[in-house]
Parts: sequence; C-alpha cells; structure tokens
Amino acid sequence: KAQVLHGNREVQGLIIKVENHDQTLKAVSGLLDATDQYRQPIIAVLLEESISVDQQIYLSLSYDTRTRRLIAYYSPKGGTGMDDRGETLQQVQLSVLNEPVQFPPAPELLPVVQQLWQCFLENDAVLVEVNPLVRSGEKYYCLDAKIELEDIAASRHTEWSLYGQRNTLGRPPTELELRAREVSQMDHRGAAGESFFEFINGDVGVLASGGGASQLAMDALMAAGIRPANYTEYSGNPPREKVKALTEVVLSIPNLRGLYVVGSNASFTDIYETLAGVVDSLLESAYVERPGFAVLIRRGGPRWQEAFEMVKERLAGKRVNLKLFGPDFPVVDTAAEMKDMLDAQVKE
Repeated sequence: KAQVLHGNREVQGLIIKVENHDQTLKAVSGLLDATDQYRQPIIAVLLEESISVDQQIYLSLSYDTRTRRLIAYYSPKGGTGMDDRGETLQQVQLSVLNEPVQFPPAPELLPVVQQLWQCFLENDAVLVEVNPLVRSGEKYYCLDAKIELEDIAASRHTEWSLYGQRNTLGRPPTELELRAREVSQMDHRGAAGESFFEFINGDVGVLASGGGASQLAMDALMAAGIRPANYTEYSGNPPREKVKALTEVVLSIPNLRGLYVVGSNASFTDIYETLAGVVDSLLESAYVERPGFAVLIRRGGPRWQEAFEMVKERLAGKRVNLKLFGPDFPVVDTAAEMKDMLDAQVKE
C-alpha cells in the first residue's frame, strides 16, 4: 500500500496484492518510482499480511457545526468508493463530555467507537475515520484510517511539528502554491494569493474576485467542460504590484490555453490598478504572443470603463484573443464565452 495523503488508492493502482518475494520486490520498486494523483513522489510503502474479509465497514467520528454535536457515521458497506454510497450512512449523535455507552446501529462495535472517541478528544481532531474496518471471522481489523486535526489546537500539541506540511486538499503544497503564499505576504494591502490551488492538466488560468462569484465562476467553467489549471482570488483593493506578482504565478503554469479574470462588482477595489497588474504580467509572458491565446475579463467597480480602455490599448497588436465584459454581463455566462474562445483555437 502506497502511503499517500488521499483515498481510493486501489482504484489508482496504489494497492497491489502479491503472493511471493519476487512479486513483492517488483511491486514495491514500482510504487516507489511512481507518483500519486497530486504528482507527489511516493516515499513510503506499507506491507501487510492479507486476510480473508467477511465484511467491510465504514466508521468515523467528526464534529458537525450545524448540530454542534459530535457525530458518529456508520455504514455496513465500507471500502473503496464510499463517496458514492452516502445513502448507506447512519448517524449517531455523541457527547464530547461522556464516553458513549451504546451504539445502536452495530452494538458489537461499541468498543471500537469508544476507542475512536478517546482518540478524537485527546488529539483535538475534527475527523477520525476508519475505512475499511473489516470483519474477519469474529475479529475486527482496521485496514486504513484517516485523521484530520484542528489547526487552532497546534499550541497544545508540540508533536504536530513532526508532521509534514499540507494544505486543505490533504496534500503537501505545490511549488506554485508556495509562491502564491509568498505573494500574499509581500504587502499588507488587499488579498492576493491567500487561496491558491493548482490542478493537474488544466487548460485555463484563473484569477477570480469575490467569494461567491469566484465559486460560481469555477462551477460554470467545469459545467462548460473547461478544466481550470488553478483557483486563486484577489480582492480588498490589492496594489498593482501584488496583482502582477500573483498573475505571474498563474501564467507560469505550462500549456495554458487561456486566462480567465472574472469577479463580482467591486465596491472599493480599483479595477484600473488591479487589471493594470494583470496586463503588466501578461505582457511579460510568452502567452501574449501565442496566436489565439484566450483572455477573458469580466469586472465591474471603480474605474472599470477606464480600465477596459487601458487593457484594449495595451494589448492592441498582440496575438491574444481578448474579450471584455462589464458589470451587466452575468458571471455564469462567461464560461460559455471562454468555451467559444477555446473552440476557436481548435478550429484554427
């Protein structure tokens, strides 16, 4: 079993069954030469004795912010592909003050639930998950587990400093994500790069603005069949230099087919200054001379008309395919426009 920071390893060929010494050497060697779905090298492999399995069970504890209770989730159908079997999950509310004394969905699992409860509290966890917990005869075995910790509690756990750095996607940050983090720290004015996620094999670089509008734009892109290469935001009136630096990070992604600069209608962000930073970076990149490179901008707010004139003037004569949309154009419709621009590249 490759030791990686994501699930569904068997589907991805990262769990291999072997029957002898030679097969073991070959499998381990192959895994250590491979990378996971996030292109991270596999540096550890767990060898386990195979056992006969009569049942695979899903069991987890997590804190539900809606009910403000600790919840145990149980399914008699655990294992790979659990994301597609949510309807099989049963919920049991637990107390953080008192150890559970019963577990109605599966009374025989009460000792396991009690151990998970203890682990959850002692380690300031937000999730303790065992999948699968397997039954083999009269015994139960944990074949895989996942634990997520509450970052705010780090001061109470010096041992956490031994754990590798990882982001909210459950993996170590990529080089681009680290660069974006440096951009966010270069100037206290505005936000740019605090949230940056790189996606594998994406076609379009994304510079979004406005939390709700940003999510709407990403959903629209994917619904249109477009693969974003990243997700990042800038907002709160960041200076031109900061937006330029963030755009440089986005445009350093290889093999992009377009740049998607979309946001809500700003109240105080200077659209002229922020778009000037985008254009500054674009003019210094190789993409500006790539025939038909799609650049779509949808913005509204202070000085947006002046900003659009500046963008058209500075990109005049360049080989990019430019589309500009003001505050009256729906954010969700920009994805279809970008799709048309990308389709035009294929035809050319």
